[in-house]
Amino acid sequence: MGTLVRFELKKILSNKAGMVACALVLVMLVAVATLNLLTMDTVDGATGNLVHGFEAQQAYRQMQESHAGTLDNSRTAEDVAAFDHADQLSKDTRGLSGLSSQEITERYGLPFWQETRGILEDSYYREVVGTLDSASPRATSLEGGVKARVDGLLESGFWGYHPYTDAEKAYWRSLVDDIAWPLEWGYDGGWHYALTWKGFSGLAIVALCVALSGVFAGEYRDRTVAVVLPTRRGKKALPIAKTIAAFLFTTGYWCVLATAIIAMHVGIYGTAGWGMPLQVTFGLDNPYPLTVGQAVVASCGLGYLVALGMVALTLLLSSRLRSTMPVAVIPMVIVFLGIIGLFSTPLAKIALLTPFSGLSYAFDAMVSYAIGPFVVGLPMALAALYGIMLVAFVPFAVHSFGKHQVA
Repeated sequence: MGTLVRFELKKILSNKAGMVACALVLVMLVAVATLNLLTMDTVDGATGNLVHGFEAQQAYRQMQESHAGTLDNSRTAEDVAAFDHADQLSKDTRGLSGLSSQEITERYGLPFWQETRGILEDSYYREVVGTLDSASPRATSLEGGVKARVDGLLESGFWGYHPYTDAEKAYWRSLVDDIAWPLEWGYDGGWHYALTWKGFSGLAIVALCVALSGVFAGEYRDRTVAVVLPTRRGKKALPIAKTIAAFLFTTGYWCVLATAIIAMHVGIYGTAGWGMPLQVTFGLDNPYPLTVGQAVVASCGLGYLVALGMVALTLLLSSRLRSTMPVAVIPMVIVFLGIIGLFSTPLAKIALLTPFSGLSYAFDAMVSYAIGPFVVGLPMALAALYGIMLVAFVPFAVHSFGKHQVA
């Protein structure tokens, strides 16, 4: 069996189109991440000047680290007071809204900019104050503001179109109740970007399906099936060896991809923030009671399971179809139709069950599916769907190839 598996792995690696697709995805992810860093710009809180690239990243990190600490009620009250003072001072200064940060610094001095625009445009203050303002009157604690904001989102429905059932509302409120208060705030740049890129692993799944499209169909296309199936191990050991080789390749490629994405972003933006609450990355109203590190591990594991499910579908198609072209195209269509489906709100919850769209929103939005009192969030729905595909499709693929009638 080991010899057969090694032979089948060599055949997978000899698929030039598949290897090119897998390599291109890795190169694209690295290139776009690098481009994002080089084109990044922000206002340096220490100087009031607009900075770019690495300087912008360092300025953003210093700003986030300046807010590090426990967001208890007294800290929150101080932040709100600072924001309200900046807002009032800006309104009282005629013509200030029409000036850029640099013009404010030149005309009024750096301390004045730091006291006004520097606070009003700081994402930290905007997030904290915006959360508190979700309640009417303004909440006195972040916990109260978060619960008010979540309640508002639940009442308006997902994307304002899909209403939540009572069971779904109870599900999301129970998750919010599990969040540990008060929250810790800090810098989590590397892990933040690793998480926001989780959806792009859907492109890697497309590349995997292309690479594995010929596992069974290649034998039909090359007319070697008439040779391999009549052999002593052709109908039993061979299809199992092909399947094992396909999953070994999937596992290896996924490990390389996940390692590259994480190492790339952590290497650029730093390792700090692994233990920060997920709300620091995705917003204070994020309902998942996870740390950033836990979300990174969960996202990698979920992506791997989705990849296995799609590979199982590819193997089933490959065992049934004589041409590798439709075997490669069908999974690609599923992935890209899922992206297009997000532009149609009524279809959004269906589209979110496809690899790219689903992984993009997993652990990031209140997407849930209910059957009566039974409710699952998007991550669990994806795990269940692609887990079922994995378990159901692989035996069919093996059986279908083994039972192929040789002319």
